[in-house]
Amino acid sequence: MKFAVHVFGCKVNQYDAARWTIGLGENYVAQPNEADVIVLFSCVVTHKAEAEVRRFVQKWKVQGKKIILTGCGTNITLTDVADKSVTLIPVDQLDSLMQELGGFSAPEVIPFYPDRSRGFVKVEEGCNWHCTYCVSSLERGEVRSRPLAEILQEIRLMSEKGISEVVLTGTNLMLWREGEKNYLDLIECVSKIAAEYNMRVRLSSVYPEMVNARLIEFFSVYPLARHLHISLQSASDKVLKGMNRAPLGDLTQMLFQLRNLDSGFAFTADIIVGYPTETEQDFLMTMSFLSDLRFSKVHVFPFSVRSGTPASQMRVLPSTVVKKRAALLNELGETLRKSFIESQKKSYRPAVYLRSENLALTDNYIYVPSKPFWGIKHVPIVENSYIM
Repeated sequence: MKFAVHVFGCKVNQYDAARWTIGLGENYVAQPNEADVIVLFSCVVTHKAEAEVRRFVQKWKVQGKKIILTGCGTNITLTDVADKSVTLIPVDQLDSLMQELGGFSAPEVIPFYPDRSRGFVKVEEGCNWHCTYCVSSLERGEVRSRPLAEILQEIRLMSEKGISEVVLTGTNLMLWREGEKNYLDLIECVSKIAAEYNMRVRLSSVYPEMVNARLIEFFSVYPLARHLHISLQSASDKVLKGMNRAPLGDLTQMLFQLRNLDSGFAFTADIIVGYPTETEQDFLMTMSFLSDLRFSKVHVFPFSVRSGTPASQMRVLPSTVVKKRAALLNELGETLRKSFIESQKKSYRPAVYLRSENLALTDNYIYVPSKPFWGIKHVPIVENSYIM
């Protein structure tokens, strides 16, 4: 029996999928059309993401493929697709299913590097914060932290493979725990190991509450990439309260401290526009926050109703309002992106070479055309550099 593995969505899904491309051994095939069974890691974070998964399932069902659907969507969003061809299995039960199916087992420790310079390390999955709009916490289940020893072992394996950048990823990095150790202890331990092996560490996504004095100190001591991708969603505390999220507190002060440490420090953000309680004033507050702090990239997500979430019971804003705000925020994001790149031109930043793309990726997340090199090297920000 031959298995293909297909993945939608986040780095957590990508990591889990990589485990099974290894675990299936000689039973793994790269293309779905060559497989008897497709192991599908799905994403349902938005209506658009869900639609892509549904199209994929339908496409391969009609061609007679069996599908094992895991990742996000198995508990609520995609339960209606289950039938004799499609088996839904929560991601934390996938190992048991695959063992029963054919004695397959995936390694607990893998050096996962989608590019020969950068490796992803999943440190935890699951979230129990229950933001009102988010279905992922309902689909992924409770928080499960990986042991620190496993994480460090994985990084050491990556160093042996020549990996120069380690990206820490999880559903919510802030929730990693091991005994008395918390996410800050994890980052410090990982950063020390990275320094030992001449690697750098990138945090894949952070919540505003993670940015505190101790984390800022790490950036001045350890080889951490000078870039934070912040799960911001809104800069209005009123909207954040409605989302069941914490207020921003002293985030502005913390980010200015990081900019004082390095004028090229990059901030990128996820923003939800058109949340049901968002007023025009709330929206303008978010626009001002991003502009004042000179964010280098804004990922704009029009509010998407997700079944089973508290926000799905709220009256949505008119689509014309949501589209207008999304357009304005995208326009601002493009202006900020160009301005940030312009401010960095002719400067040199430490970068790793992305061998699959013939580009270098700087610590502050700028893609620069480059000739091949190994390790970490300072490269100039040139005219046709860009941010994705």
